[in-house]
Amino acid sequence: MKSSIRTAALLCSAVTATAVLTACGNSTADSATSSSEKISVTNCDREVTLPKTAERIVSLYPSMTELLIQLGAADRIVGQSNTDLSPPSPELADQFAAVPVLSTGVPAKEALLDARPDLIVSDGEYWFDGDRLQSMDELRDLGIPIFVNSGYCHKAVTEGRIDDVWSDIDGLGALTGTSDEAAILLADGKKSLAETEASVAGKEPVATVMVQVSEGQSYALARGLYSSVLEAAGGKNLYESDLPDGKYFGQVATESILAKSPQAILVVYSTESARESTLEAARTAFAGTPAATSNAIFAVPEAWFAGELVSIDGAAEVSRLLHPGS
Repeated sequence: MKSSIRTAALLCSAVTATAVLTACGNSTADSATSSSEKISVTNCDREVTLPKTAERIVSLYPSMTELLIQLGAADRIVGQSNTDLSPPSPELADQFAAVPVLSTGVPAKEALLDARPDLIVSDGEYWFDGDRLQSMDELRDLGIPIFVNSGYCHKAVTEGRIDDVWSDIDGLGALTGTSDEAAILLADGKKSLAETEASVAGKEPVATVMVQVSEGQSYALARGLYSSVLEAAGGKNLYESDLPDGKYFGQVATESILAKSPQAILVVYSTESARESTLEAARTAFAGTPAATSNAIFAVPEAWFAGELVSIDGAAEVSRLLHPGS
């Protein structure tokens, strides 16, 4: 199945990578320690070490590419992939378009190595299964370290939080030699998140269903970054306690969503071309819910729940949808 959306990419790999998907989780990134020129940071409970600041970076997911651009390291990204999984933030679109594309989906193993990266940044560990891409051990043996989005680490992806980005900013800032820029991003990001949370403080959380449609099936999205972004925006995920242990998505029937009587429904999409059709299908399927009655069925991009700074912006946008006028 084509990986047209991030969660769909995970769904289609469930047979070969279930152990990885159900064993992701948070980590922290410490400040770099230096011996001579060596740079080392802690990421996802592993040490990521470079002999010097990264000069040839491959990014495997748009939110990671955006963070590198925001850090001022755009000129050192020698390749990006999975560009079909979410559109870039409008203000970064030109810089994003200038980054070489290895593949609009998962790059071939050969293409990854041909880019000669000295650092790979990824949204998660599930790509490195030895099938789609080399295993993490294989890449380590080749001297290519991997830095992973802390919201989608290896322990329990259901524990990912919106503020995991702070450690990623610190870690990537150290590895790219952009710690000054990282400090500014960190301060701005914390201010933005605090403003969003303050705007909905004291308001009743909006009972919300988050759903994604893949190959005609509906999947509820909850826990991890999905619920963390929603909570920061003043929402409450109605499927938080309903999914199987260790999972942040699960197939659900339309009747189950109707029975939840959600006040709002967030329908997650990837590409802009899918936005309108996704929204219309949801309005038809979930007609009669309080969300439909109050015109509170919204199409939202997958990128908002991918972690890093784009999720800080996403929380602000979701808060405006759920609490108009806040």
